[in-house]
Amino acid sequence: MRSTFLSLLLFFSSASFSAASYLISSPGTGTVWNANDKVEVDWQGTDEPKVKVRLVYGSAANLQQYAVLCDGIDSSVGKCSYTVDSNIPSGRDYAVTVGEDPNNYGYSSFFTIKAKGDLPPATGCPNFGGQNCPESLPCCSASGYCGVGNDYCAPSNGNKCGNSVCDASNPCCSKYNFCGATPDHCGIGCQAGKSFNGKCLTPQASPKPKKCDAGQRAELDASPERVLVASVARKMDLIMRQ
Repeated sequence: MRSTFLSLLLFFSSASFSAASYLISSPGTGTVWNANDKVEVDWQGTDEPKVKVRLVYGSAANLQQYAVLCDGIDSSVGKCSYTVDSNIPSGRDYAVTVGEDPNNYGYSSFFTIKAKGDLPPATGCPNFGGQNCPESLPCCSASGYCGVGNDYCAPSNGNKCGNSVCDASNPCCSKYNFCGATPDHCGIGCQAGKSFNGKCLTPQASPKPKKCDAGQRAELDASPERVLVASVARKMDLIMRQ
């Protein structure tokens, strides 16, 4: 189930997710369920006579079931009515599944529930359940969707952030709307929502190898370890010559 969901997320992060059997149209991206709301899950598909509708949550790679919203409902009905439990912890990473056999599950996009407690801080990419975008869709657009290509990753106007987000080479969008990789870009005032993968992180450069100067080479050649190795090598050479 989880692998199916993850693969769908990676390809359709801005749409409703479904396996072959069921296409869920509601809830969708941007949906908010509040405590005690009367809501409806809508889908298309009738591959199984009866289906379960489940509320799940968590990361795309490790979804957990929170509750069964409807059990044994005729798939041709195409809807499940539910009153939102006021004890559901508030969160941004909820989704709904429809189906009986996990191989036939349809999945909704992530949505938000406001019920018990405050919503956790918005981190990661908003329309990906508040999670970081996966490697295959590495960029979070200004409108909050994971994707790849100029609409998601590249500056929209030269080095300016514009309506898109900065790319991996210049990942941070400064307070002045310029993409770059310096502390000035990634520090105070950096706009995470327009920065690569939704984060203000300065790239870590790999250390360059340094050349030894003459004094360092002489010191290295005279080190106890080098002297011992040279001594053993000479002895082995003498033995081999005998």
